Amino acid sequence: MVGLMLAAETSTFWTIVIVAASFFGVFAFVSLAAEIWKLVLAARYRKYNKEEVQAGLTGSEVARKMLDALGLADVKVVQCGFFSSIFLGNSYSPFKKKIRLRKNIFNAKTLTAVAVASQKVAIAKRDSDGDKKIKARTVFMTFGYFAPFAVLPLVLIGFLIDFLLAGNGIATIVLSVIAAVFYVSSFIVVCLNIPIEKRASKMALEFMQKVNLLTAEEQEDAKVLYRTYIISYVLDFISELLYIIWRIIKFLGKMSKFAVNKK
Repeated sequence: MVGLMLAAETSTFWTIVIVAASFFGVFAFVSLAAEIWKLVLAARYRKYNKEEVQAGLTGSEVARKMLDALGLADVKVVQCGFFSSIFLGNSYSPFKKKIRLRKNIFNAKTLTAVAVASQKVAIAKRDSDGDKKIKARTVFMTFGYFAPFAVLPLVLIGFLIDFLLAGNGIATIVLSVIAAVFYVSSFIVVCLNIPIEKRASKMALEFMQKVNLLTAEEQEDAKVLYRTYIISYVLDFISELLYIIWRIIKFLGKMSKFAVNKK
């Protein structure tokens, strides 16, 4: 009987190993696809940032014109400084009522500049209309920015504290929980990006068409750029979701291995 139980547990362990290996392959493929698509996005961003629009307006001028037309005179349009360009980029702050544009968008008269500026204005409009997802994304984004830099250091610091002070693992647990909060915040941002950016892109296209801001050909190029962004967000979401599932599978594998060794 004991032999049968041990064989069953061993079989379960190897089943988890096979599932984990297969899942890791899928995870690696999706992650690679997400990174490749980021290169596609960067290429299209640069391509359309070399094509001047016939309207002859800069990104900041388009943003200001749209904001005033939508009754959002209280929303400011500012050029990113050095640090805000790195950490915030082209973005809208619902708390400061401010649209930030990088220098190559703020002063450029290109399709990329117009499309990006218009999309940020659309987000500001949705915020004005009471879209709670936008404020929620901003809150979680504050923590999410630090996730890539904070998760591993926090866990290591907790382990070091427990090791030096001969603790019972409390510091490691506490700091691991804090690290998890950072990571979960980052994941929530990824989840919120898809509906927010998709609706804003649609609204921006409708507005630009209404005021004849872009030619028919420029409109099609703007659609391609927006679509590229959305696909990037979707791939990021799938990649992050698979990573979480992968971590759960690894945990189950370790627990199964521990149970077999204990026997």
